[in-house]
Amino acid sequence: MCGHTLSTRGTHRPSLSSLPASSLNMSTLRIQARIRAADTLAGTLWLVGPAATDHLGPLLAALSKTVEDSDEGVARQVRRCAQLVGRSCDLAVYVPLVLDQLRAPSGAALVGSAATAGCGGNSAGGGADFLRGGGHSRMRPAAVTVLEGAETDAGAIGRRAGWLSLLGELLAGATAEQLRPHLSALLATVARPVFCVPGRASDDDAGASFAATQLRLCSFLGQLISSAGAACASGDNGLLLYSALMRVASVPSSAQHGFASQRRAIECLSAMAAAVDGGSAEALHAVFLPPLLAQITAGETYKSWKVDSAEWHLFQALCRQAGGATCARVLLLLLPPLAAVLSPKEEPTLRLTALSLLDSLLSAEGFLAAPEWAEMGEHVLAAMLLPNAVWRAGKPAEHVRLASYSCVQKLLSADAISGEQLGAHMGGALPLLVAGLDDDNVESRRIACVILATALRRLGPSRVSHEQMRQLYPELTKRLDDASDGVRVAACVPLVAMLEQVRYSASWSEAHNFDRTNFGYFVNGLLVHLDDPDPEIQAAVAEVLERAAPIDPPEFCSLVRAVRGRHRSSKLCDALLENAGGHTGGTLV
Repeated sequence: MCGHTLSTRGTHRPSLSSLPASSLNMSTLRIQARIRAADTLAGTLWLVGPAATDHLGPLLAALSKTVEDSDEGVARQVRRCAQLVGRSCDLAVYVPLVLDQLRAPSGAALVGSAATAGCGGNSAGGGADFLRGGGHSRMRPAAVTVLEGAETDAGAIGRRAGWLSLLGELLAGATAEQLRPHLSALLATVARPVFCVPGRASDDDAGASFAATQLRLCSFLGQLISSAGAACASGDNGLLLYSALMRVASVPSSAQHGFASQRRAIECLSAMAAAVDGGSAEALHAVFLPPLLAQITAGETYKSWKVDSAEWHLFQALCRQAGGATCARVLLLLLPPLAAVLSPKEEPTLRLTALSLLDSLLSAEGFLAAPEWAEMGEHVLAAMLLPNAVWRAGKPAEHVRLASYSCVQKLLSADAISGEQLGAHMGGALPLLVAGLDDDNVESRRIACVILATALRRLGPSRVSHEQMRQLYPELTKRLDDASDGVRVAACVPLVAMLEQVRYSASWSEAHNFDRTNFGYFVNGLLVHLDDPDPEIQAAVAEVLERAAPIDPPEFCSLVRAVRGRHRSSKLCDALLENAGGHTGGTLV
């Protein structure tokens, strides 16, 4: 066979039906036999040329089983065989055959398909018998029968990997013009690659197979981008390609399986962007994020998302990769799914991942610039964040509260909620924020101090009531006894902010929010800590007292004089008295 010269290729062609069955059952042979069978098949394919089309079904099945052979020599020769088939046969014939295999349900085997008929078993004549009766009628059966449970999960995933690798080799020499008519079918098959992106968390064996197949998919898509360019990276094809790559990028990984496929998917996204007039990944997300988000949130399917749902993972990856400015433009698409997964009835782990995502978005440049925040900010606070700040027992609930407080802090700091809007929700918000001051988690207590300072300044004096002042100052002064010095210092910030909102009257009045009685309790609570052993605490408390002095200088000085002699050093008390004297027009000693 190897003695045929190039000039005889067109005049004398051996038939594939003359091949021994072992050439099509290479996966069942020992290494040396597989090498010989692969060499024989390569030589025959080179000689028969386009005539291989008549026997593509069993031929492709055989190649898919050995294209990832453990022996590099066999795998290399099988890849050559696939490339010969790809150059000799029409794409319109073999592309549908391979896509049928990728679309087949995971864990199922196809029976009656030309892609598998005549290839299984160890009988001496199985493969050759089918080839002798080959023809197009067997290659494209009218129906496909699916046998459920015919393969284990790992086996099914590995089989898809073989077909993906084979498809890449078949198309290795295809030009952009040859690929163009088939791009839609190719990309539609992999746009939602359930054959390598699990719908739920998988076991370790299946996880390793999934990771390997994801890498092969990325390699194939990278090859398509390189060969077809803008034809596969723009328009409807671009959306399909973007969907496939983002789904791979969204797959959770672990130290065991690494992040190679996710990194490769992001690299392919950059190559895809470059294929469209040298654009950036940011521009790519701006074009394809809205339609893909609309697809995965259609019909409110997000209401059934769980922490391990593939669509939830995709949603997170889209938000994190697209950037704040791009996400801001689709804010109204993002908020309903987030509201659904942040419902208090959902499991803490799901809510915690959602709050982490929201925290990341609130920190992203440009996200809070969306004009819709003027209306939606108060709803995010009231419906999504405050319900997750409610105290519940257990460590998971503690982490949820901390994440919720972090989001509230960033939302308020960014002016996404006006004073009027915040005031409408303070009746429910203030008890939760005050409760945060006594949380078990030290970081929650610190952030609660920051939130209260921001909220008070946003509200302004006219929106802080007498009752709210009475509720606030005892809890804030209590934090000066906190076990954490960081929280003790942080508590002084909202104390200063509270004093800035005082509408004072020596006697109680509905028009005012602070009276002399409460002022006395407040100042006395602070003076205890003015003698603290920690100089940092002393300085922070002294600053609060300096802000309190102008409210009622005579009463303030009277209170300071009463404790001056009991302090280890009268230096700070004397400084406060001297400062208060300036507010009365004289010196108070």
